[in-house]
Amino acid sequence: MNRLMGMIVSLVLVTGLLAGCTGTSETAVHSPQSVIGNNLQKAGWPRTITDAAGNKIVLAKQPQRIAILHSLYLEYFFALGTPPIASMGASTGNAMKALNEWETLKPYAGTAEIMDLGSSRDLNLEAILAAKPDVIVTFKGQGHVAQMYDQLVQIAPVIQVDFNTSWQEQTVACAEIVGKEVFAQAFIKETETIISSAKNKLSKHKGKTIALFRTDGKSFISRGTTEYYETFGIAKPIGYPDHYQTLSLEAVAEMKPDYIVFQDSVQNAQTFVEAQESSAVWQSLDAVKNRNVLYFDDSLNTFGPLAMRITADKLMQTFPE
Repeated sequence: MNRLMGMIVSLVLVTGLLAGCTGTSETAVHSPQSVIGNNLQKAGWPRTITDAAGNKIVLAKQPQRIAILHSLYLEYFFALGTPPIASMGASTGNAMKALNEWETLKPYAGTAEIMDLGSSRDLNLEAILAAKPDVIVTFKGQGHVAQMYDQLVQIAPVIQVDFNTSWQEQTVACAEIVGKEVFAQAFIKETETIISSAKNKLSKHKGKTIALFRTDGKSFISRGTTEYYETFGIAKPIGYPDHYQTLSLEAVAEMKPDYIVFQDSVQNAQTFVEAQESSAVWQSLDAVKNRNVLYFDDSLNTFGPLAMRITADKLMQTFPE
């Protein structure tokens, strides 16, 4: 395998099809507005991007062939009108699963041909090479990327985005790669307006609490951060953690949530709920008694711009007028 990859990479280097350069500088911290403003002053191409890992990447021209190493960034590039030509999936499933099943991507079904690069758990260098990308995009800290970085940059420039920043900043980072900064600015403002409108309407229901969870099939895993609740103006139950935690049924019962929302694979979440139904503790919950156990699509866990738009709509539908 290693000898084969060495021969492939050497061949591509000789033919001059490969590009990539890296550095080791600190990434400056900007707000989405300031980053967009700075980008608008750039004179097009070539441009130098400092990514989330501190690497300086020179893009000679606007990339036409984008390969992404995790399907969470599919929504960003579709939203920008620049779908990738190749994509890996999430930790489970491949890119085709995301394209066929994710609620965030349903509006884009059939609008682009995307080469499937397999699961993000296993970086397939041969498949990435075969996609002939102009640029490779992933998030900082993705498994195996650090170990295989030197091989990846022999195929194309690699740009790492900081998944821990806001969806606005990640939208800006993706827009900078494809030269869609002006479009991104308008898209961000439109999305913020949608969220703000939902927040105003949801503020009337702050007396009702929502507990947002995923599940590993055994426990409840809190999924809503303090920022999430503040963004939509919704109330979390007393005792609900500020960050992701694994919780028991008894801990959830102590919170006494008015609504329980599972943001996960609907099938997995429903199977988990069925396993709770024989429990007197589960049946004692007001959310269960009032049939306020709801299921949101797993794709909303990207907390990306399209996910935030759909979440705003779903939360408004949660409460009766």
